[in-house]
Amino acid sequence: MNYYLATRNIYKCSKCKKQFSIIQGTIFERSKIPLTKWFLAMYFLSNAKRGVSSHQMAKFIGVRQPTVWFMMHRLRESSKDANYLILEGEVESDETFVGPNISRDTRLQKAQKEHFEEQERIYGLSKKKKRTMRGFPAKRGRKLGSTKEVLEQKKKEQETKGKRKPFDKHRVVVGFSERNGRIVLRKLGDRSSLTKENVSRELLNYVSTKSILFTDEASVYTEVGAQFADHKSVNHEETYVKGKTHINNIENVWNHYKRTIDGTYFHYSNQHFNRYLDEFVFRWNSRNESEQSIFNSLLSMSFGKRLDYKTLIKDSPPKSRPKRKKAA
Repeated sequence: MNYYLATRNIYKCSKCKKQFSIIQGTIFERSKIPLTKWFLAMYFLSNAKRGVSSHQMAKFIGVRQPTVWFMMHRLRESSKDANYLILEGEVESDETFVGPNISRDTRLQKAQKEHFEEQERIYGLSKKKKRTMRGFPAKRGRKLGSTKEVLEQKKKEQETKGKRKPFDKHRVVVGFSERNGRIVLRKLGDRSSLTKENVSRELLNYVSTKSILFTDEASVYTEVGAQFADHKSVNHEETYVKGKTHINNIENVWNHYKRTIDGTYFHYSNQHFNRYLDEFVFRWNSRNESEQSIFNSLLSMSFGKRLDYKTLIKDSPPKSRPKRKKAA
């Protein structure tokens, strides 16, 4: 038997004498924000076609931006079940590269500059920088010695120092879409992660082998396509539609997702990449439902998924503080 403690606004169990609240075990647990503002945030986030930034959400519900940022990540955590589905029927598959626009993010510009400085310290100046530097000697012949000696010298340098690493903030996302139905989007990693093994693993995890698979003619689908009921591919160099064989649905998903990233979440961190994917997938899979139904779905998924702040910012890079100028 439970009874209500009006002085503390909580409940207490008459057997074990433990006190608890109605929001215990949900994403709202131990939050000082009223549930009315939580529900407003849930409504705006679940019904905005291309998402809502934390700055805009702070104006909508009247809460500070850092608090809203934490709230929105807890809501994204609750929506992750929408991205764990088994698709069946006619399913399209494709992959794309997603990354922030460096020209719009000063933090990435600073990180890029530090990366290139570190690479130059290890490997020396790059060929591109040598060509643009003033005062560089006009005579740019190859190193003295035979071609064989030069190749051996370069090989020894690569073995000792390794290869120069490019500054690449783009991530590979593989997507699966039912014809006029649900989608699943999964992050693979950087460009080197686009392999047959990784794509095959995600395909077999989230698409039923009884399905008919539609892809382009990428080599990553050649072997795994044989494990499905049927595998049809289209050559994008010649045509985009060949009867029923096309991947226009998943291409439409990429169009909307990239507009969401470029227009709303252009300052997102790769540390929270999967949460933004889950939010987009939840909104897409419930796009044909009513606003009330979408809100109820998100509310029902909020149980048992409490996300505390320490877990959210775990393994995040430390923030660099500007050095203070000494007083004269």
